[in-house]
Amino acid sequence: MAFSPNVSGVTSCGVPGIRPVIYGSHLCHFYPDRDELVQSLVPFFQAGLLNNERCLWVTAEPLPAAQARAELAKTTPDLEVRIANGQLRIVDGCEWYESSRGMTANDLIARWLKEETDALNAGYRGLRITGNTSFLTPDAWDAFMEYEALVSKAFEGRRIVALCSYHFSECQPSDVLNVIRLHHHTLVKSANGWQVLE
Repeated sequence: MAFSPNVSGVTSCGVPGIRPVIYGSHLCHFYPDRDELVQSLVPFFQAGLLNNERCLWVTAEPLPAAQARAELAKTTPDLEVRIANGQLRIVDGCEWYESSRGMTANDLIARWLKEETDALNAGYRGLRITGNTSFLTPDAWDAFMEYEALVSKAFEGRRIVALCSYHFSECQPSDVLNVIRLHHHTLVKSANGWQVLE
């Protein structure tokens, strides 16, 4: 999947061993357990905070909002200040998606783009977001894949970096292939550390 040539700039991914990513990137990763989720998302957001990006972490089991906040606090001493000044929001997925109930895929994308506009207007370099897909039910999978395809197109050329988290145990082999196909890059952890599939 090609990137838009209009994207300006790169930003640190934060995940150890992963090179900087272009703004407009829609990334995904597959995690087997809570520990690996922490190992990827905490440095992802730490990098965004240090790069003066506004960050929005939409959480779900096995790492709900309170636990995500506690994990990020271990590496970010001024976390509460950053939350108070609006640079970071950590929101439980049930709360986020409840507020999105009834929205179409295009409505949801417009919501993300407004978050980006608000971040830029507030003086941030861009918007960094992640969402855990553990809320998905089998009957919602196809519609969500259509949404992911639209997101990849909509984010190209924007000052956004997004990372979607998929639990291995909740994906069939064909699901994994679809997810990889619909994202610009896939982060994978092996015995040799983190790697990127393009």
